[in-house]
Amino acid sequence: MSLIRIGAHLILPTLLATLATATLAADQGRIGTRPIGIDRTNAQFPPNNRWAFSHMRELYPTALINNDPKRKHILPGNPAHPSEISIKFRGNEVSLDALARRYFTDAIAVYKDGELVVEGYYGEQKPDRPHLMMSMTKSVTAVLVAKYVAEGLIDLNKTVADYIPELTKSGWGPDSLRAVWDMRDGAAYSEVYDDLSSTVWQHSCASGWLELKDCPKGAMRSSYEFLPTVQRDEDIVGEFHYKSASTDVLAWVLERVTGRSFVQLVSEEVWQQIGAEYPADITVDRDGYGWASGGMSATLRDLVRFGVMALNLGAVGHRQVFPSSHFEDVMSHPADGSWPYGESARGWKPYYRSFWWGVGNGLGDFEAVGIHGQIIRVSPKDDLVIVYLSSWPAAEGETIGGYEAYEDISEGLRTLLRKENAQP
Repeated sequence: MSLIRIGAHLILPTLLATLATATLAADQGRIGTRPIGIDRTNAQFPPNNRWAFSHMRELYPTALINNDPKRKHILPGNPAHPSEISIKFRGNEVSLDALARRYFTDAIAVYKDGELVVEGYYGEQKPDRPHLMMSMTKSVTAVLVAKYVAEGLIDLNKTVADYIPELTKSGWGPDSLRAVWDMRDGAAYSEVYDDLSSTVWQHSCASGWLELKDCPKGAMRSSYEFLPTVQRDEDIVGEFHYKSASTDVLAWVLERVTGRSFVQLVSEEVWQQIGAEYPADITVDRDGYGWASGGMSATLRDLVRFGVMALNLGAVGHRQVFPSSHFEDVMSHPADGSWPYGESARGWKPYYRSFWWGVGNGLGDFEAVGIHGQIIRVSPKDDLVIVYLSSWPAAEGETIGGYEAYEDISEGLRTLLRKENAQP
């Protein structure tokens, strides 16, 4: 497939200022490959996250998620660099390269009609270097849950306590696995990223994700210890409240019913099955638990492969790896009438289903999403996958309008590629 290409000379007026704010203090010196001063007390915060998200193995205890080099799934195509692409963005023709730089993008790829058509890397990111996925890890957990539901090993009508007696008295104990999978459970788990007293930060401390002065000293050593301490709020049962730890609860169920660690399951049942080219990795706590809610790192192309599997409703080539019914259910789920994030500027009707985000644009688009700008957009009707890996300076992109910008970029790419297909 061809693309309309332009030169790399177009630079947005704000680019230099944006890049200046992203410059690492690391330029002042390094210890080996690590910039001086970056450690687990500050790696998650700007500007250090620009380096850290591409170097998690150097900062955290991680476990390898092994691929199978003999089963590499080929991605055809001769991708253009973003500097060669111009899209319509908020009424103007703009270089995709300039937009990537403006919005702290570390890597971007576009797959259309069976080919990789765009691929670009920025900052510390390289083709063979894993990048932190954040909560896109949840969608990896989702396909494992779908697999074992289809095989009859997991009954979504049973409660968390039925599978994990250790969580009987926790906020999740009485909830069905179906409720937990949709984050409509009764766990009183608060996820407020700018409040270091919220449950998500306490969980981060227990899991070794952060080393802050506010972390309790020696109180807990892992998610296995932390999750049973989360209390219950009956008033929220049935409502969607985003809670990362609900993913960790289902990952614990996966471990219990299969007798394998989450790391083993992702390696053997996901990464090797999708034909990943490189190993991924995942942060682990002191008890060896792989952080299913947001600890994975993977290369750009391997995340394209994961997205293409989702685009093909769980199939990789001629093999049906995950049940197509899982993706069909996600795509067809109705809008959430009590959506907590306000109205879409485009009039779309979003929803959350089975650890995926439904775009609600009437086209069946759905996404894997992680904070600081990690997104896999799957657009079945356009045979399109877009992957963004980023290091936004704020968790939800609020200081730069990150999510809104990526929506507009995605629509610009969709429009461009539709025009290309329409050409004789």
